[in-house]
Amino acid sequence: MKRYAHLLLAPAALLFQTLPGAFLYFAPTLAFGKKPIMPESWVWSVSVMSLALFALAGLALACAASYLLLTRSRRFVAIPLIFLCCVPAWLLSVFYLHGVLVFLVWV
Repeated sequence: MKRYAHLLLAPAALLFQTLPGAFLYFAPTLAFGKKPIMPESWVWSVSVMSLALFALAGLALACAASYLLLTRSRRFVAIPLIFLCCVPAWLLSVFYLHGVLVFLVWV
């Protein structure tokens, strides 16, 4: 299994992109729910920081996955996995990073 771990990193990078969306969906309930967990004044800063961390981690995962695929896999395995998993992960990470920059411009 250790020999094929680099093949699992590309789908993992794509699946990781569900975490920022799930966080943004559940973040308002942390402060505005029936039992608030964090103060309302923290919502914006925690959301922006976590979205930035998720975006940078997603970019790092996608870059690491594509590098490992290009260096350790055959071409006919690496290229489809890069186009099917790494490119969408890159695009979603850049989209989340763009969201962070837009949020920072508003304030």
